[in-house]
Amino acid sequence: MTQEFVHNFLGENGVRSRCIVKIFSDDGEHFILFENMGIGVSVTNATELLASQIVEKFHYNPGDCRFFETYQEYDYETIDEIEYSWSYNGIREGWLARNAHWKPAEDLRNYFFE
Repeated sequence: MTQEFVHNFLGENGVRSRCIVKIFSDDGEHFILFENMGIGVSVTNATELLASQIVEKFHYNPGDCRFFETYQEYDYETIDEIEYSWSYNGIREGWLARNAHWKPAEDLRNYFFE
């Protein structure tokens, strides 16, 4: 299953922001790509917020997800995988992503851009 949509979010200090989210699901694993549109806060600076919101929106278990980012304005030059530490913060907030770490994921370019 594949989904693609524009995700609106409020960045730091209430900055209205948006990105494209692409989700590819296969055998219970979800590959989630944040595509920067150059509108508001960058996906890099909002990565933990974005990951938390998407996991909550779709009721995913974060252990079943892999997260990635890329930039339209740089012609998708790089794709990086993002790994987080996750904690569950009760009913009010749900899963929260923290301590993001990036690593190159160029080997998955064809997966996202066939």
